[in-house]
Amino acid sequence: MKRLSAQQGLFRDFGDDVLSRLEPYFAERTARAGETIVAQNELARELYVVVEGRVESVLALPGSIERPHGDILPGDFFGEVSLFGGSPSSDTYRAALPCRLLVLDENRLAALMEELPVDAVTLIARLLGLTIRNLRASSSFLADVVQWGERASRRTITDELTGVYNRPFLEDAIENFFEISRSNGKPVAFLMMDVDNFSGINEAIGREKADTVIVRVVDIIRGIISSHGIIARYGGDEFSILLPEADLARALAIASEIRAGVESADFADIAPALPPVTTSIGVSAFPDTAGELAAFREKADASLYRAKELGRNRVEAVR
Repeated sequence: MKRLSAQQGLFRDFGDDVLSRLEPYFAERTARAGETIVAQNELARELYVVVEGRVESVLALPGSIERPHGDILPGDFFGEVSLFGGSPSSDTYRAALPCRLLVLDENRLAALMEELPVDAVTLIARLLGLTIRNLRASSSFLADVVQWGERASRRTITDELTGVYNRPFLEDAIENFFEISRSNGKPVAFLMMDVDNFSGINEAIGREKADTVIVRVVDIIRGIISSHGIIARYGGDEFSILLPEADLARALAIASEIRAGVESADFADIAPALPPVTTSIGVSAFPDTAGELAAFREKADASLYRAKELGRNRVEAVR
């Protein structure tokens, strides 16, 4: 049975002679409705072309939340990043309906490039062109950039010193997570945090060592929240932490653990004469202290201000 068609998006306008030469390199696979075809973070090294059915793409977020990214319909494809870039899949791809797929794995691609180099170049050029178009149109672009790990691209969403996300990325994440939480009725919390008297630390030990203090503080935060939150450096000594599925009580407990962890940490290896390193943290939570996105942000900022006003090295939540 002829499986490749010039009506399929990837092969559109390919001549019958090209399709007949390409066809032996593609295997056929079926998937039941609900079956996972490629799991998030799986390195499949296979290109999948949907012939029949529908495949859904979802991103697993902290707090066991799934964010739908879109549907792959007949003629569309996925897996090209894993096949060509050698990177794990950024999403989970699951059959939403019974599916028939064509699969090109890395061994068959290598054989195609060796045996039919002109046809291979034609196919790869079409893949790259469609991939660029899809990335421009897709809301999953940032998630894909993160997973691909291209250093130049990563600098657009991460802080170069600490490796955590930067402010623009978190601002976008806050909006997305808040809307997800509001729509599914689950809580979400937001922490704003400063390293106390950091300007004095900077003056006392110099910028390079002060940067090392910042990196150490980030390591402490990471150790506490693990993969259940999103950390961002807002600049200098300012950080924000988004905690999906954390209510106010849970967020206060995490913030208190971070505060205590920083206060008790040993920074003497960085600079023996280092002034005490402490943090002030403000907490807001949906729906406990804020029902709207603007208030969600504002309550965290107001809570941080109160923590500083009340003497620093403390956690506060304005109701």
